[in-house]
Amino acid sequence: MRRSTGGWAAIVLLAFGCADSGGGGGPTVLPGQGGAPSDFDGGGVGPPGAGGGGGVIIPAMGGAPGAGGQPGAGGEPGAGGEPGGEPWCDPNGVERCNDDLDNNCDGLVDEGCTCTLPEKPCYSGDPATLLVPGAACREGVQACQLEFYGPCEGEVLPSPEVCDGIDNDCDGVVDQIPGCQNLPPRAICPPDQAGSPLANYDFQGGYEDPDGDPMARATWRILEQPAGSTSEPAPADGLQTRIFADLQGSYVLELEVEDTNGGIGRCTTRLETSSEDRLRIELVWNVNAVGDASDVDLHLKRAPNAQWFDDDEAGDDCFFANCAICDDSGDEPGCRAQIAAYNNDPNRSPPPQVQWSAPLDDDDPRLDLDDVEGNGPENINIRRPRDGTYRLGVHYWDDDEFGPSTVTVKVFCGGELARAFDPLVLQANGTFGNPQTEFWEVADIVWQGDTCQVRELGAPGCRAICTRAEAEAGGCPPGLERGRPCP
Repeated sequence: MRRSTGGWAAIVLLAFGCADSGGGGGPTVLPGQGGAPSDFDGGGVGPPGAGGGGGVIIPAMGGAPGAGGQPGAGGEPGAGGEPGGEPWCDPNGVERCNDDLDNNCDGLVDEGCTCTLPEKPCYSGDPATLLVPGAACREGVQACQLEFYGPCEGEVLPSPEVCDGIDNDCDGVVDQIPGCQNLPPRAICPPDQAGSPLANYDFQGGYEDPDGDPMARATWRILEQPAGSTSEPAPADGLQTRIFADLQGSYVLELEVEDTNGGIGRCTTRLETSSEDRLRIELVWNVNAVGDASDVDLHLKRAPNAQWFDDDEAGDDCFFANCAICDDSGDEPGCRAQIAAYNNDPNRSPPPQVQWSAPLDDDDPRLDLDDVEGNGPENINIRRPRDGTYRLGVHYWDDDEFGPSTVTVKVFCGGELARAFDPLVLQANGTFGNPQTEFWEVADIVWQGDTCQVRELGAPGCRAICTRAEAEAGGCPPGLERGRPCP
């Protein structure tokens, strides 16, 4: 299950509020200096806790064990998602946007609501059931599909109780059925980790069972990851796994173990990724879309009056033609292994890329991954930018018969999110970067000392969108969107 970072406790208390999170039009100012992430020591598993003999136990590899997955006792949930047991939905009511709940009892969440995020959490059941410790109920995720949110996928609603050590009906009581005597196993997670995005991280789990039952299964899944991330545990089965963390943000992994009598234990571990690059730009598109092979490209010019698509070795535009370290076409594992080797060791010299100021140094940009087969991400980084104004653009190179694409851009300055732009739809006007393909001039990024300003070009409802031919000739005409005057 994928979901955006968010906390349900606050959402439930504000179940009838509308927390819009769209970006405004003015500049965003953040300090450019970011703290360095903590070192990555690898994933070890601590010694199992005392008590309970038998079972399969993975030897300790150093470090304290993570929190176990045993369900808590928990109190009985109320009748609804608000204090006092008020119903969380009203069949005669209206849907409230961006509260992530089903307000009108139709089984849908935020239907008809304009996207402000590429994907977000959702839950169509009673939100009080999400607050029961250790219960099976979980939120799902819904992605932006051409300006509006799609279905809520991956949620777990209350279900009939079974003898597995899990509170399946989310009422605060575990295994309240006759004849249930099996004691569930305990999953052991490695300590939390931190490091750079676009790097590999290993996780070693463990298992123990108070009844001495052998382990029948171990499964890893990602409960939480940055919006638009395509990271997956590899392999998903077994006590040991690895993920390639493709975006900056928080990842929460869950290990679920099952014994031969059907008992289940769970635990979680967290990974925080933050770039050491002072300027980082991330692009994702068509989040969670199935069958998407479209190609959207990220561009960064060294100055607003420079020329787009200047692809010389010292060209003004950093994009796939002169700036990419590797691309995903046909050799994704090899490409990602190459960039992971660089990001796992920040002391390594920069790989070959465009040189804006010879010799190649930390003030030159790099495009880590040129994703040509749908969804992204793509990212452009500068380890230590020179003072100046950089212009950010997005080009819809080829729709590959997918149709319009929903794109989202984030700008990080000094390791902190400076600006997240609302999802925007680029039309499929052509293929292979021909003159009629669409180009979006997103923003100017002003870097001065340790200060970053992100100045949007255009405004919501009037973006600076034009054809490649117009962008290449001199930039998108001001005051126009797709050739039409803005209101």
